[in-house]
Amino acid sequence: MANRAFGLLTVIYIVLALFAGRLWWLQVVQYDQYATRSQGNYLKTEAVLAPRGRIFDRNGKLIAANRLAVDLMYKGGQVLYLDRILSLLKLSALPEAKDEPVSVMTNVPLALVPTLAELTSGQENIYLVERLERTYPRPISGPVLGYVLLANQRQVDKGYDPTEQVGVAGIERALEADLRGVRGVQIVEVNAKRERIRQLTLREPVPGRDVYLTLDYDLQKAAERALEEGLQDVNRGRARFGLPSETEAKGAIVAVDPATGEVLAMASAPSFDPTLFAKRPRPQAEIAKVMTDKNLRLLNRAVQPYTPGSTFKLVSSSLFLEKAYLGADTVFRCAPYIYYGGRLFKNWASYDMGNMTVREAIAQSCNTWYYQAAQTDPRKMVDELAARARELGIGRPTGLEVSEQQGFLPTVAWKRATYDQPWYPGESLSIAIGQGAVQVTPVELARMLATIIMSGRQPEFHLVKKIGNRETTPKTTLVPGEYWKVLQEGMRKTVTWGTAKFRLGDFPVPTAGKTGTAETPGKRLGYEHAWYMGYGPTDPGDPRPPLVVVVFFENGGGGFDVALPAAKKVMSAYWKVGEYAPKPTPPAPGQ
Repeated sequence: MANRAFGLLTVIYIVLALFAGRLWWLQVVQYDQYATRSQGNYLKTEAVLAPRGRIFDRNGKLIAANRLAVDLMYKGGQVLYLDRILSLLKLSALPEAKDEPVSVMTNVPLALVPTLAELTSGQENIYLVERLERTYPRPISGPVLGYVLLANQRQVDKGYDPTEQVGVAGIERALEADLRGVRGVQIVEVNAKRERIRQLTLREPVPGRDVYLTLDYDLQKAAERALEEGLQDVNRGRARFGLPSETEAKGAIVAVDPATGEVLAMASAPSFDPTLFAKRPRPQAEIAKVMTDKNLRLLNRAVQPYTPGSTFKLVSSSLFLEKAYLGADTVFRCAPYIYYGGRLFKNWASYDMGNMTVREAIAQSCNTWYYQAAQTDPRKMVDELAARARELGIGRPTGLEVSEQQGFLPTVAWKRATYDQPWYPGESLSIAIGQGAVQVTPVELARMLATIIMSGRQPEFHLVKKIGNRETTPKTTLVPGEYWKVLQEGMRKTVTWGTAKFRLGDFPVPTAGKTGTAETPGKRLGYEHAWYMGYGPTDPGDPRPPLVVVVFFENGGGGFDVALPAAKKVMSAYWKVGEYAPKPTPPAPGQ
């Protein structure tokens, strides 16, 4: 009986010992695991942001990239090691935190991160947060490149993370779908002290695709510099008319390869640094200045429509020839003025310039020649001018990846619908020289010029050379026409004999082009839009690569005085002549 009692007690003691051991295992050894379970914090899911795709120029020069940034956040309440943390950050106190966590320091120096990580480990009220920040090692014209901002609520509702950066304008916005990438997902195990025990990656983040632009960074910076330096020429003209000087030049420069449609440079002024919007803490005062600037520095003027002035005479010349309003050798006298419909129509020159064909009229930009040509059938001609301009690339998209406005081409129907008025013949005379209601964008003029010099082979423009491993395929269409060579000869005469001879006549690369000075409604002399469009080399045997350049200065004055010098600088940079010519390598010491 005693043996049976002893055995029963032994079994009871063993069971109790096992039970106690199990309790010890659960409550001591696995305390952290089950304590966190009891508080509902055992496992949590976190998003892992994908690096935004990088942006390079055509030669691999890095324009936009990313960097890892670390911020120290505080949500209020007691903080351990406070004195040491404040001393490390050279602060006297933590900021006040109410409903939302506040930043103690953004962009914590990387040298401090390990120490701060140790001091804040396990603390619920103060902690480090990692994020990705957009950087611009070689920033280009802000209105062209664009900028990024943190996702707003509408974008968060569509699937963005609140800490994701989203392209807002320019190239950053146009290529958002490619640059964004795909977020990853990880599960993090934490203990009761909020210390990370381990983490498991469920899905690796997929970085955004790298983008190679067609832009040539060196040519791009030359174009931006030419716009800035153009301010001196603008103010020289202002002084000539007794007008107040400007503090900033406003305008755009577009340079393209006419054979492929690749945009080699696109600059807009005034500009801004896209870094302003990406960095933290945000420089609110500087951003507000950019956003409210009266000169509209966020505006990409390369894709905005303006009165074209005499650059539009290439459209008129093409129509006159193709529709047989006149022949290539038809002569009109370039008089200082003519009367038509009881109105006086003046040339830019106050003297008689003699007889001219269309070639000389292009070269000398003779207004009265075009007035006489337009008198052939002015009511019918306005609609035909609009149609020919569209064929040449004006008033419709050029193919650019970035958002662009379209030029405007008035017609008889438009005037009737808008003003309930008939079209008056004298209006066609104004349209023929690029005045009146007609408007074009700088990129449209560039495509028109490319179409003419390629004898009707019209390129579709693009800013993207490659996305990831996918190359952009150049596209062209054929524009009907037979008189391309006559137009080319007229533009070549502009440089050898006409309005551009003084500045480009001795240029080492043979070029051609057209000046333009567009009157602006309600503005005095000195506030005209200044244009120049040029191309080269014109010699078929010249080994240098082809280039089309369009320069525009808003209310800049005369095209010859302001736009032409800027175009010459861009051409010099591209073909490396003059001040841009390669410098000889100095001899090694002792040689």
